[in-house]
Amino acid sequence: MKNIRFLIAAAFSVAGLQTLIHQPLRAQATHASQDWAQSPAGYDESRSLRDYQARLRSALFLLEGNTELEQPLKLSARVTAIGRTGIRRLRIRNFQILSDGGRDTAEFNLGAGSWPSVVGALGSAVAGDYLVQAAIKGIPIDGLEVVFTSRPGTAPSQTTGTQVTYPRNLAYTAFIVSPASDAELEDLRQTVERASPVIRLVREAQHIEHGKLFLTQTPNKRDPKTLDGLREFLADKYAASQGAVPLEGSGPARNPNDWRPPLRAHVKVEGGTGIRHIRTDTSNFQVIHDYPRYLAGHNLGPVPEEHILGTMITCLTHIYEIVASQKQVRLDSLELEVEGTLSTRLGNVGKPPIYKDIAYRVYIGSPEPKETIEQLQRAVESICPIYNMLKDSQPVKGTIVRGPYTEEKERTAYQ
Repeated sequence: MKNIRFLIAAAFSVAGLQTLIHQPLRAQATHASQDWAQSPAGYDESRSLRDYQARLRSALFLLEGNTELEQPLKLSARVTAIGRTGIRRLRIRNFQILSDGGRDTAEFNLGAGSWPSVVGALGSAVAGDYLVQAAIKGIPIDGLEVVFTSRPGTAPSQTTGTQVTYPRNLAYTAFIVSPASDAELEDLRQTVERASPVIRLVREAQHIEHGKLFLTQTPNKRDPKTLDGLREFLADKYAASQGAVPLEGSGPARNPNDWRPPLRAHVKVEGGTGIRHIRTDTSNFQVIHDYPRYLAGHNLGPVPEEHILGTMITCLTHIYEIVASQKQVRLDSLELEVEGTLSTRLGNVGKPPIYKDIAYRVYIGSPEPKETIEQLQRAVESICPIYNMLKDSQPVKGTIVRGPYTEEKERTAYQ
């Protein structure tokens, strides 16, 4: 009887949304992920976001009462500092994301930094939560884009008292195309901000354990036949901090007339698939997030719930590089792992998940004594922006703007 009830509920949920859809419901979305930045003409009407909503709503109803949704979900990520380049390679399940800095800091500008990445993860989380909650409430959405911004600030850490500069003044604007009333959209916003695990992660102070350190002693003198590695990269970073510049210059400076906040991510939800395209940074790097198949996704990218933990250790890795270069601490290898637990599975409508048991480990190869590396770790944790941002609590301000995204609407929203 319970299975029959779920099937009937699912059928009614799809039918309810189909009455609001002008196009026939497709059985399955395409796997192709169109690059929206290359299609400025507007929405592709052959791939409706309402189609995805209908499938998502059906999936959520079919999951209702499934005992597996009550089980905690382990999340993990790993970051490796790549040898001579110092690039931070983030691995989440089978997905890899590069994080890098500018040439003026002896890096190579091959990926977004940790700060733009964290606002990208936050913006994607907001977009995903709007999709889920709108599907539950039966609110049709024809277009959804989210712009998430932050203006960095300095404040004493709530846990250590140390002055830390990290992303603050967190705010998002959701640009929504929908026939829903203003009251329905406002109720949707409040529900999203109450139920979102990622927003709660940021809004509520988190207990994050002091990182567990694993040190491997490496030779004091390198084999002359050994290629340059992380040790040489850190020497270049130290030289950059003393004023050295790369031969090709440090790249274009930020346009002083750019009115946008210094940290900004633009997220657009793809019609038909629900895939979230995230544009970050002034260099316009792109990452995609996608839901697993049991939530009507295609599993083509990580989910923001795991990516935001990845940004924390990506940031820690970068600060290890910076502080080690400043203190001239030699490192030959650097890798961090993070684990966290969601109290319930994604898709649990009755009991939305919250984070717990966040902890990280750091694996270092160095010729330095253990006491030096332990001092390095304490210095890193005291100033790491994303690590301290998650340990402290940060308010998040949300706004809904009706209609498709335009730069003029964004400008007005942030004036």
